[in-house]
Amino acid sequence: MTCSLVKSQQVFSASLCLVLLLGTLWPQALEAAELTVSAAISLKEAFTEIATQFKKDHPNDQVLFNFAASGELAQQIEQGAPVDVFASAAPKQIQTLDKKGLLLGSSQLFAHNRLVVVVPKGEAKVISFEQLAKVKLLGIGNPKTVPVGQYAVEALTKAGIYQALLDEKKFVYAENVRQVLTYVESGNVDAGIVYATDARTSEKATIGFPVPANYSEPIVYPIAVLKGSKQPDLAKAFVAFVLSAQGQTILQNKGFLRAK
Repeated sequence: MTCSLVKSQQVFSASLCLVLLLGTLWPQALEAAELTVSAAISLKEAFTEIATQFKKDHPNDQVLFNFAASGELAQQIEQGAPVDVFASAAPKQIQTLDKKGLLLGSSQLFAHNRLVVVVPKGEAKVISFEQLAKVKLLGIGNPKTVPVGQYAVEALTKAGIYQALLDEKKFVYAENVRQVLTYVESGNVDAGIVYATDARTSEKATIGFPVPANYSEPIVYPIAVLKGSKQPDLAKAFVAFVLSAQGQTILQNKGFLRAK
């Protein structure tokens, strides 16, 4: 009988420990969340590193990324895609969402970029718009949905060569800036217009010349929390981290400039 009592006490103690352990872990499990961030593909390396640092303060939460052209991402959001945060490579896409009442609060600018003309590594450099006008094929983003393509059209128009390139059917359109870079790296086009930050990521393409900043609208990146976010507090915390000194340092280390 004494033996049975001891065993009962041991079972009770073990059960109590299990209950206490679950009581400790259960609130953490409830607090864990998934944050979905749709971001311009030019932000891929910077945002991946930002998420790594952000998770140090949010160890139980997951940051899930959807990287693509800003226009494509905006369309997905308009169609009801479950997104918490949107970071665009141009104000136009976020302004459209704002007019449709899809933002929670206001958007904020967090980075600035520049256009550059790139050519395949080892090929003769294209160092002026005059030379660019003579290439056989030029890769740019699809101006209908890709901000870098919209900026490229503005710059080429300012340089006075856009219409000639269009008439001569020299454009090869890409669905995002990384695809433009791939076309250049593979030699499928003679040159391409991409962001300076994307050019930095390539070992197979080299910069021919930078596009003057005043040849297009300022290339600024806005970020916003979506009204349909299921994790609005976590989303706001992520945006705050991007805007923080640590987030800005990561962006600048990847070649981005501070938003002006």
